[in-house]
Amino acid sequence: MQTECSAGAYEFPASCGRRVVARFDGGCMSSDGGVILVKQADDILGLSRRFAACFRDKRHPAFVEYRVEDLVRQRIMGLALGYEDLNDHDALRHDLIFGLASGRLSGGRANCAALAGKSTLNRLERSGHKADRYCRIIADHEALATLFVTLFLDQHERAPARIVLDVDATDDRIHGHQEGRAFHGYYGHNCYLPLYIFCGDHLLSATLRTADRDPGKEALADIRRIVEQIRSRWPRVRILVRGDSGFARDSLMTWCEDNHVDFLFGLAGNTRLYDRIASLSAEVRDEAATTGRAARGFASFDWITKDSWTRRRRVVAKAEWRHGNRYHRFIVTTLPQGMSDPRHLYEQIYCARGDMENRIKECQMDLFSDRTSSHTIRANQLRLWFSAAAYVLLIALQRLALGQTSLETATCGTIRARLLKIATRVTLSVRRIVLSMPDMFPCQHEFALAHARLRRLRQAI
Repeated sequence: MQTECSAGAYEFPASCGRRVVARFDGGCMSSDGGVILVKQADDILGLSRRFAACFRDKRHPAFVEYRVEDLVRQRIMGLALGYEDLNDHDALRHDLIFGLASGRLSGGRANCAALAGKSTLNRLERSGHKADRYCRIIADHEALATLFVTLFLDQHERAPARIVLDVDATDDRIHGHQEGRAFHGYYGHNCYLPLYIFCGDHLLSATLRTADRDPGKEALADIRRIVEQIRSRWPRVRILVRGDSGFARDSLMTWCEDNHVDFLFGLAGNTRLYDRIASLSAEVRDEAATTGRAARGFASFDWITKDSWTRRRRVVAKAEWRHGNRYHRFIVTTLPQGMSDPRHLYEQIYCARGDMENRIKECQMDLFSDRTSSHTIRANQLRLWFSAAAYVLLIALQRLALGQTSLETATCGTIRARLLKIATRVTLSVRRIVLSMPDMFPCQHEFALAHARLRRLRQAI
């Protein structure tokens, strides 16, 4: 018997005694109604406008359909809503919700959609050092790098007394023959090694680096730039730079000491260090054997390496025995003996840097910062910054509008799934644009509260 199918209809197993048929005929609808909240946060922060100001547009004005600000906002909003691929924008360019967020409901010409397609956005990302026949929008990388620190500074009404800069590198696996491709022995594959710097949940820097260079030495340039930019606005703020043992390099530590910047870095253990705490290790091992539970002890002492360090520095050691195994760790710091005892320094201050790894995971897993599949490092760096901008935007939305709600400490992916992905019908009339959302939406309270807070902040601008 021949099966009867209607075009665009999808049959599912019957339920409740009725046929189940699905069709894409809902009319003018979108699955991203919550982007209107992101647009309000973007207006308050000025992110898209300021990001776009870091580009030079060499196109002939008479032939420009989409401004740089429109292109930048469309790309950042797309990443924030989960659209990592430029191909997605060939459909999103007709989405009225995205058009509403960009202030464009129709194209300026008869044959143009409201928003740009994949080819136009691709030319934006492939921005070179100078304009050519195909790419006439030039990204100022120096201005983009400093923008994230400026955004961080602008979100504080007054200078804090002390800030902590967390620095870390992670692998960004690549599968093609991108420029700068290198094998990394620790990760065991070809990758880039992007360097991130955070202050709390504020992203200050995301720099794409190749895997054949030492991140500890490479970090000095970014830390110097960030510290100088922060101190130009907050000259009296005390700064602590925190990182794992990969950053305990003499050049970086010496610069910090010469510029009155505190540091707290992990330090790789070696035979000399283990011998230095041999008596403490024996005491802890005996305690663990007696109690049958894990035991740890701490010590602090001045230390200098045989060759690599140019001066003596304070080292804190954690001696731990657990289940008959040794788990000794070391950190090196400029913080003096009287400021904090070794246990507090290790457990409360150094170990807190682990939260930064969660922020990096958000950037990579929720906002696709590892989608570096362009051929050139310059284009991939720009992609990394677009993802970083999407992270900054969602964190700003959380900070400005979601405090004391169920999403106050949620990840970017959770905010997107619970608050932004809303099925919405768009109705256009002469005087109004009506967005009709489901009355069974679970996060109506959070949406209403975020709307009220963002509206109040916009009126205060």
